[in-house]
Amino acid sequence: MKKTTDTNEFENTINAIRNLSEDDAKSLLKVIYGYVNTAMTGNGGDKFKLEVIDEVSDIYKRIPDLNTLRNK
Repeated sequence: MKKTTDTNEFENTINAIRNLSEDDAKSLLKVIYGYVNTAMTGNGGDKFKLEVIDEVSDIYKRIPDLNTLRNK
């Protein structure tokens, strides 16, 4: 059952990404780059790199909510 849930979440996220406005997409890319750049150049070590992966994953999971808010 987990694989089906993961597939549904993946497909929902991909569809939500398709519906992002150009400005929203650029803003998200800037935020993601900030996290990645800090992880690669900062002093947080591997633990921080894992935290960044979680943060970036959370950003992607929130994209459908962003589209919903924008459309209200």
